[in-house]
Amino acid sequence: MNYLPFVLISYFLNSIAVTVDKVLLTKTIPDPLIYVFYFSLLSFLAFFGLPFTHTPTTEVFIMASASTLLWTLGAYCMFKALKIGLLQRVIPIIGVITPLTLLLLASSDNSITSSQALAIVILIFGLIFLTMQDWKGRFIKKELALDIFSGILFAFSYYLLRLAYLQEDFLTVLVYSRFILIPLAFLFLIIPSLRNRILPMLHLGGVIKKAAPLFVFGQISAGISELLLVFSISLASPAIVNSLQGVKYIYLLGFSLIIDKKFPKLFQIIGIGFIGIGLYLLVS
Repeated sequence: MNYLPFVLISYFLNSIAVTVDKVLLTKTIPDPLIYVFYFSLLSFLAFFGLPFTHTPTTEVFIMASASTLLWTLGAYCMFKALKIGLLQRVIPIIGVITPLTLLLLASSDNSITSSQALAIVILIFGLIFLTMQDWKGRFIKKELALDIFSGILFAFSYYLLRLAYLQEDFLTVLVYSRFILIPLAFLFLIIPSLRNRILPMLHLGGVIKKAAPLFVFGQISAGISELLLVFSISLASPAIVNSLQGVKYIYLLGFSLIIDKKFPKLFQIIGIGFIGIGLYLLVS
């Protein structure tokens, strides 16, 4: 099965989700931890998938669980960076660090061909050229550290997930990977310091109620995007899948053209050209 259509749809939805998250984090939701709490709560849905799976090996369960924990921590770092930094800078930096780390991991175990590696490098350069003019403003050391840490965590998460998919079917890995977050949901409610950060935002007159429609829309977009992304990783190397993140910024550029009617600048045109070449190399 071809992974490319799933990746392209995934990044389209992700471009919507991260924009919504940035708006909420700066205007409505003061604590990124609320996102982790909801990720944990949604893990209870995994029980509905149990009848359609079989029990994985201990090795697969550990890899899938570790992947979920790393992804959750990476997402938390990303949300923290979004809260203090610029959307047009935070996401591209993470988008460069993640496939670059995965490229190094894939090269170490020879899981990609030389032509695929070349395509990944070209796609990464495309992402840099496409977004580098938006890397403006004063860099905050904490923001940059969170960007880099988030990108590395996402990379190792997807790497472990791919190893699990090589041994088990998609649904089994997906379902069993979520159970590790269920105890985390209880910890949020049991530990006083965490409970005091979460519960005030959940009462009827709180900010979550006011922002509920936008929050739900953003989380549905993000959820479907991540589901399509992990399905793509079950079909292809995560280094290849994540190197296509530049497509996300082409979507965002398209949105801005519709709204602002501005022609893309030179570096953005070069970036789109690199991404086009990278895509050609992957499909040829």
